[in-house]
Formats: sequence, C-alpha cells, structure tokens
Amino acid sequence: MDKATHTERTPLSSDTRRNWLKKTGAILGASICSTRATAEVTTPALVKPSSQQPVRMMYNENPLPASPKVKAAMTAALEEANTYSYFELLADFKKVLAEKEGVSPEEIVVGAGSTEILRVTALQLIRNSSSGPGRVIANSPGYESMNTYAENLGAEIVRIPVLGDLSPDLAGLAKEVKKGATFLNLCNPNNPTAVIVPEKTLTPFCREMAQETFVFVDEAYHEFVTDPNYRTMLPLVKEGHQVMVTRTFSKLFALAGLRIGYGIANPKLVAQLEASLTGTVNIVALRAAMAGLADQEFQATSLKNNVQAKEIFLRKLADLGLKAAPSEGNFVFFHTGMPIQEFQQKMMQKGFRVGRPFPPYLDWCRLSMTTPDQMELFCSALEEVVS
Repeated sequence: MDKATHTERTPLSSDTRRNWLKKTGAILGASICSTRATAEVTTPALVKPSSQQPVRMMYNENPLPASPKVKAAMTAALEEANTYSYFELLADFKKVLAEKEGVSPEEIVVGAGSTEILRVTALQLIRNSSSGPGRVIANSPGYESMNTYAENLGAEIVRIPVLGDLSPDLAGLAKEVKKGATFLNLCNPNNPTAVIVPEKTLTPFCREMAQETFVFVDEAYHEFVTDPNYRTMLPLVKEGHQVMVTRTFSKLFALAGLRIGYGIANPKLVAQLEASLTGTVNIVALRAAMAGLADQEFQATSLKNNVQAKEIFLRKLADLGLKAAPSEGNFVFFHTGMPIQEFQQKMMQKGFRVGRPFPPYLDWCRLSMTTPDQMELFCSALEEVVS
C-alpha cells in the first residue's frame, strides 16, 4: 500500500497522527524501557514444507511473527499480570483508538478479537428488537460468525448470494432488508472473496439501509486495501446513522492469538455492548496492541510482504489459467478446478494447509498469503497439483 493511498483513507491529519503516536509511546514507555527491543522486523526462516509441519495458509493470519517492540511490550506486561491494572490501561487504549479514528472514547468498545464484538452486537441488537430475534440479512458467502451466533439466538438468517463477479448483490440485500430486518451484516473487504464494494456505491447504500435497519460493517481487512476507490464506513457512524464498524489486531498487527479487536458505534449502543461483555481483554493483549499501533515499521513491512506474496501468487494463477476474485485482503479466493476437500488433501501432502469449504463455491479456495519465499514454494506445489 502506497503512502498516499493509506493517508487518503485515514481520518487523521499527519499532525494528529504524530500526536496520537506520541501519546501511545508515552503510555508504553514505562513498560518497555526495562526490555531492550530492536527495530528490526524478523521474517520466519524458510523451512521445507511437509505434511507434519505444513505452512499455515488457511486462517488469514499474518505470516510474520509479532515485532520485537511488541514482544518487548508483552514481556514487560507479565510484570503486571498479578494486578488488575488492565482497567486503567483499557481506558488509555480507548483514548488512543478514539483519537486515531476521530471519535470519542465513548464510541469505542474493545473485545476479545472482533469476533466477540460481532457476537455481542448480534445479541444486543436482537435484545433491542421489538419483534424478537427477527431476520438478519447477510451477503453470502460471507463471514459467518455473527450470523451463526444470531441464528443460535433464534434469528432467521437470510443469505443473499453474491453476483457472478463475486461482488455483493446490493439490490438483493436491499430487497430483503425492506421486508423487515433486525440488522444487515456486511463485510468489506468481504471474507472469503476479498472483494470490496467501492465507496461511491457502498456509502449511499449503507445510508439508505440505515433508514430501514441497523447496518453492521466488519472491516477486519481495512488496512490491506490498496484500491483508491475504497473507504471505511466510519463517516456514517460519525454522522449518527445506524451504522457500526469493527476492526481487529489479528491480521495486520499479527496478534491473532491474543484476541483483541474493537468496534465503533454510537455511545448508547457501546454502553449496552460493554454491559453485555462476559469478560475483559487481558493486560498482555492490551500492551501488545498499544505497541503495535505505534510500530509503523512493522505495519509497513507486513503490508509490503502481503503485496509481494499476492503478486507472486496472482502471476502463477494467470500462468495456470485459474480464475481469482480481485483481492483487497491478505488472502485470495481462487478457482481450483477440483472439489475443495480433494484440493486440501493434495496440498497437505505437499506441506500446505489451505482454506476450508465456502458453499456453494466448493471448487474454490480461500488462500491466506504467506511470505514471498514460502509463496514461491506453494506455487511450485500448486502447479504440480493442478497439472
């Protein structure tokens, strides 16, 4: 992602960004000063893939381990593990996020990954509904965590298939919303297809739908987008519409195992969501996320790694004549030409663990990007398998 595009999509001016980074650094200072951290971002050593130790390419994880700065913050946080100091740090963390996003801390809810935010939001929206669990309208295939949780609470999930180009069927979604909906569940970029809806189309669509129901937009892959036609739906939240967006530290920041994410919504809903959370984010995750926000070098390296890996993979797909959806995430959805279970088995034999089935696209694969070196090895194995 080039600097101009990233700045264009970020609601902060350069001066504001410097200010919140300074504040983040100040908050972090006490916990990191006792642990030396080099600035160098490490790349995993290239190991020959095997079925016993396969390359992980199935969960859209960051293939780079957490940066030395983040590791130092996590190590220092262990000295606080005997205390409940996460209360104070959570308040500081929300202030940093709020300044970064241009909102108030009261509009930020933090949870165990964005998954907890998705689920507790489904719970609260159903609680707030005057007509019971009702209907949830969702793009399909899409990220199902929110849908399945709502379904377990008694909601009917109306899944609207994507169009032939794998983009969401906005007209079909709107038609179902107007029949009545508890909320509309969107993901942009979409998971598993990695396709975006451009801002000029999505903004008026979400604004219109928010007149009918609550609009939830999962932006877990927001930081990876390079298409200049993309924008976050955060401005609609700021305008007071029935819209919420979520972000995660699992992808770009390489903290999937620590489980930390956040949502941005109106203060009344945020207060309800916080009252419904069943636990708290731990002190190590909070310290790691704070350090990750300040570590722009690691963010840039992760983005560069993703772009290079995708370029290698997309060239190979073109050489092999395999179709792929236009990707704006850290994964690619492509046509394998064989049942996904067969493809999974064959790639595992080659030492690569690939994505699960996403009905009805059962001969397609969602492939997470890895390092460029590992991607070269994957491409060689792929050519053998599809040949």
